[in-house]
Amino acid sequence: MKATTAPKRARQHARRTQLAHAHPVATAIAKKRMAEHMTTISIAIYMAADGEPERELLAHLGWMLGIGAEIAAQLGMVGPLVQLKRQHAALRTVLQMSEQGAWQAAQAPVLCGAATEAKDLLIAHPAIGATLIESADWLASRIRNGDARLSDVSGAELYSNPPQGLPQ
Repeated sequence: MKATTAPKRARQHARRTQLAHAHPVATAIAKKRMAEHMTTISIAIYMAADGEPERELLAHLGWMLGIGAEIAAQLGMVGPLVQLKRQHAALRTVLQMSEQGAWQAAQAPVLCGAATEAKDLLIAHPAIGATLIESADWLASRIRNGDARLSDVSGAELYSNPPQGLPQ
């Protein structure tokens, strides 16, 4: 497999950023497709059998929640950290299930809500989201391959001692 060069990655990033600021019709179509996709994922979340590996579902959730957590972290500089904590906790839950190789059906409502929140963050902040796709792809790949670990993302120290002046 051919390695992606830095200039090629820069062009891909520029193209994604440009698409994030696309024409309103393109934005509306993207939102509609994202909503349809989230319906499919929401059904999969509730239909997944307890104890099964569900690697593809976990990979998708890791991708969405990773982006959602990063967007929330960047927005946390101007708003409450509650959203960041929810996104981060859900992402760590997905990584824990991936490490254990077992879906936990009891987590379905929380993960469905967090995925919806992540989708809303991505739609509301597409330019930020576009910069995070490569990292999210990496995390999803590790989850899909069974290589993901909790240490792949920040722990609770991320928000336990926010810099002075930030709302909590």
